[in-house]
Amino acid sequence: MKKFIILTLTLLSITGIPITARTAQSTSPPILQIDTGGHKSMIRDVTFTSDGRYLVSAGDDKVVRVWDLETGETVRTLRGQIGAGHEGKIFAMALSPDERWLAVGGWMHPECAGRCGDIRLYNFPTGELVTLLKGHDNVVNGLAFSPDSRYLLSGSQDNNAIIWDINQQQRLHILKGHSDYIYAVAFTPDSKRVVTGSYDQSLRLWRVANGRLIAKLQGHTDKVYSVAISPKDGTIASGSDDHSIRLWDGVTGQFIKTLANQGTEVGSLSFSPDGGYLVSGVGSAPTNCHVWSYPSGKEIVTYKEHDNIVLATAVSPDGRWVATGGGSNQEIHLWNLRDGTVKQRLRGVGAGIWAVGFSEDGTEMGWGKTSTSISRTNRGPLEYRLRLPSSVRPLGTPKEINPYQNYLRAKDQWQDWSLSHRKGGDYGFFDAILDIKNQNRTIASIERGSTDGYRHTSYTFTPNGQTIISGGSHGVLTAYQRDGSKIGDYIGHTGTVWAVAVSANGRFLLSGSDDQTVRLWNVETRENLLTLFHGSNGEWVAWTHSGHYVASPNGDKMVGWQLNKGVESAADYVTASQLRKYFFRPDILTQSILLRSAKQAVAQARNSHFTTNELMTAQLPQFQIVSPQKGHITRHKQIQLILDFVANDNPVKTIEVYVNDSLAITRGKIALPQRRNAYRKTIPVSLEYGLNNLRVIAKNRVGETAKDWELKYLSRHHQVKGNLYLIAIGVSEYQEQGLDLKYAAADARDVYHALVSQEGKTYKQVKGILLADGAQSPTAANIEDSLDLLYKATQDDTVILFLAGHGINEDGNYYFLPKDAKQRNERWRKSSVIKWRVLQDALEETAGRRILLVDTCHSGNAFNARLVKDASDAKITVISATNSESFAQELPDLKHGVFTYALLEGLKGKADSNRDNLIKIKELDNYISEQVEDLTDGSQMSVSFSASGFENFVLAR
Repeated sequence: MKKFIILTLTLLSITGIPITARTAQSTSPPILQIDTGGHKSMIRDVTFTSDGRYLVSAGDDKVVRVWDLETGETVRTLRGQIGAGHEGKIFAMALSPDERWLAVGGWMHPECAGRCGDIRLYNFPTGELVTLLKGHDNVVNGLAFSPDSRYLLSGSQDNNAIIWDINQQQRLHILKGHSDYIYAVAFTPDSKRVVTGSYDQSLRLWRVANGRLIAKLQGHTDKVYSVAISPKDGTIASGSDDHSIRLWDGVTGQFIKTLANQGTEVGSLSFSPDGGYLVSGVGSAPTNCHVWSYPSGKEIVTYKEHDNIVLATAVSPDGRWVATGGGSNQEIHLWNLRDGTVKQRLRGVGAGIWAVGFSEDGTEMGWGKTSTSISRTNRGPLEYRLRLPSSVRPLGTPKEINPYQNYLRAKDQWQDWSLSHRKGGDYGFFDAILDIKNQNRTIASIERGSTDGYRHTSYTFTPNGQTIISGGSHGVLTAYQRDGSKIGDYIGHTGTVWAVAVSANGRFLLSGSDDQTVRLWNVETRENLLTLFHGSNGEWVAWTHSGHYVASPNGDKMVGWQLNKGVESAADYVTASQLRKYFFRPDILTQSILLRSAKQAVAQARNSHFTTNELMTAQLPQFQIVSPQKGHITRHKQIQLILDFVANDNPVKTIEVYVNDSLAITRGKIALPQRRNAYRKTIPVSLEYGLNNLRVIAKNRVGETAKDWELKYLSRHHQVKGNLYLIAIGVSEYQEQGLDLKYAAADARDVYHALVSQEGKTYKQVKGILLADGAQSPTAANIEDSLDLLYKATQDDTVILFLAGHGINEDGNYYFLPKDAKQRNERWRKSSVIKWRVLQDALEETAGRRILLVDTCHSGNAFNARLVKDASDAKITVISATNSESFAQELPDLKHGVFTYALLEGLKGKADSNRDNLIKIKELDNYISEQVEDLTDGSQMSVSFSASGFENFVLAR
């Protein structure tokens, strides 16, 4: 693969609701993005910080990431203005040795000609974009700081290099002479000379003081792409597409020798700090990186773990580790310089989509992330599926695919018509031309170039054979008539489209891309109905072009909006989770597919019309945790949490504080000044013995902002057992006919008594209410009245709400049916049912550890994605009897609902997997999940959620 192929970019523009997170105004509509935790496109540069604790990386996905090498996670993301297409792609990055400055170059304007060569200069510690260095007329491909941090060298596709005075933030010298693009730039160790390498096959050595040419270094027979200078003796090493690494005298420019020929294009070069080793990346297959002994040229290590080109290399300050960035899934590998042993892989949770298909009955869409490249119509296996909505079922959740179900893939033949590709085009791609044939005679040919995707990477006939749909590079996806004339584009993908498929009825198109998303389209109108991202961690999110979405419990943390603030300012970023009260809309996603129009679904939905001008100027809460410091150790159970709030036109209305996922400070408990100016607030918070994970959430009318903190409480006095507050509700007998259940009341009674028996064991006291047939009647009034009990709980207590009965969906809302639920004209009277929001609010406003046990999905169309999502957002532990594709069963032999039977058996001790006489919540969850599946032969699947990093607490003894 050649180095100029742009691999992946996961950005899509929307014209939806602009919402600013800072006081500065956004200069363009918000841009919806996926943040997978890692890079999504070609990685161009990596560098270590001087202490070796962090790695900085950047590339074509338009962001700079700062990685904590202890945790392997991104801890900071630096953003600048971006746009559709190439605008904002980073081709070069450099960190000054004093770590004051970070320079970023690339494609910095929507239309490059003469305007895209600005260099962004960030204050690295603060992330502030300080200035733009203007001087290049084309994209910047190479950047390097001088060892004394005084100067910056840049190389550009305008064939010039520039030396910049960083203290003055102005151009010092323009270095002219190369006749082609400059990619390779470096300073000598004494900061007195610079070297530049060009696609004109030469290098040039220049004097920093006056910008004059010292020598022209010739000998390579192909493009010079990389250069490095030995910190030991100043020798220049250059890497070329001619496969060779050459050495040159760093003072005179005289050729010394060819160090090595690695047999592939040289993608990058980096010396070890002691100058004893040289690391080389790779720009063509086979994609192996190398470590060479300097000056002997002996190969020490051949690193073979990357599966695609590597254009970014760096060696750690202690000389032990090599960082290489590249491969098909855009990973950064950390490996041992001496033996190539892999230490760490830094990557996100996404992967390219290589296969898509529809079930034969059209009820499911499928996709796969494994490439086998069998053919253009089958690049790999289908591995996952998503059930599409119907009039009686909502949109499903991603599952592993059923291997016995048949799926429709791309079709390159229809009756006596066929499709085939061949080499052609200005760039020589072997799939640049698509031939449309009838009885093996070519009727028409479609040739692609730089403006329409370069090549035909996937293609298919529609079921009626009248339309051909083809995917290409850079997200191009186009419909053609059978005579080769263009019908129109499906606009949304930003990476190569590797797979397409059309449903049997010809209404829907499915596509999979290098941008790590699966997209569902209306074939006829070409409207994007749904975009899905499915992470390797099991989290997922699906959204419409308007930004409305449905997600797994943490899925909406992976999608958000970038808010540009102009070319001279760093951009803001707001996650969907911060604005979920506006955009978490499973009902809109469902209707988008049923109506085959996302626009129509939004137009018809309730509460989906926002005042754009108002939200344009709206601000999310901004605050800092002043004290205690992160990682602080205290011997006091109660601390003073000090928060500084930034001035805001939308005052913070409520604060919530969680300690190890127990709600310590409930919303409304802390009085906050309703003013717009900045202020400080001190909040007393009680800690638990040992490690405490704090989460502080501030909310205003726009949305919320959360910050996570960690500290330790060490004391000889361990925490006193708290109380259990329990409400168990079970409805077997309904006033409406045809609803009665056999065992729901028995479920509630037995769960109630099993937990009451824990008084004096796990809990000091158990304070409970039982609402079930044969006890207090489970009417709507009694259920709502019982919720008052929960408000008595404190931070040290545990709250459990158990529900057994019918749950139903109506108009996108979820309801629990009490005994006296009534229907009128085949609809439920809202005054007679319990809105899920009533139960949810009661739990959200309750202090302590909250647990929700739900056995309500006794009928089809009963599961609602909001049930689990709302609870998980409030850090409520949820275990539900069913998922979106099954319903809860009652078995006479068990005399209980299957879910409750498994729950009771687990509480009796069968869930105690480690035999320590303690039933922990994770043990109980695992036991219930296995038992429900076994008892129903896989026809019922429970679902659960516990906040990430939560304490695996003891529920019973």
